[in-house]
Amino acid sequence: MNKMIMKVLARTVSLVVLVSAVVLMSNCGGDDPEKSAQEIQLGKLSKTWNIVSASLGGANRTGDFTNFKLTITGTFNSNAPNGPYNFSVSGARPTPSPWPANGTWSFVNIGTGDSGSLVRNDGVPMVYTINSSGQLTISDLICTSCDYAGAAGRTEAVNGNWTFVFN
Repeated sequence: MNKMIMKVLARTVSLVVLVSAVVLMSNCGGDDPEKSAQEIQLGKLSKTWNIVSASLGGANRTGDFTNFKLTITGTFNSNAPNGPYNFSVSGARPTPSPWPANGTWSFVNIGTGDSGSLVRNDGVPMVYTINSSGQLTISDLICTSCDYAGAAGRTEAVNGNWTFVFN
């Protein structure tokens, strides 16, 4: 009779182990949704970036942007993945400037890898690229009537195609 009880007990334990394993395996990973391209890129862009260089139409304008910082922030919203998201700037900038003190931007297109197109809430388009060393380049920031950071007037001093490089 002891042998009979031992067999039943062994089978019961085996059955419990088998059912536990099936339940455990059915709850293992694989069900987490993949992050969208916008969510991934927002994660890479969201930080405070320090200026390395600035140019307008190929002319070096870095000296006009002493201690310039671009801060990009935002919480990903799956209902509006393209944004808008926030930016603000600090440090010196020329008067007038191609950068308002703050605003929003949205994804227009995300290319392959770490690049894409953005547009600011003022309609100014931009192209961004994050290189393998983590530098952010914003190019094709095309101002046609930028007059931020001061008195309007000399907009020809800031209008054109800007390129900014940040660390």
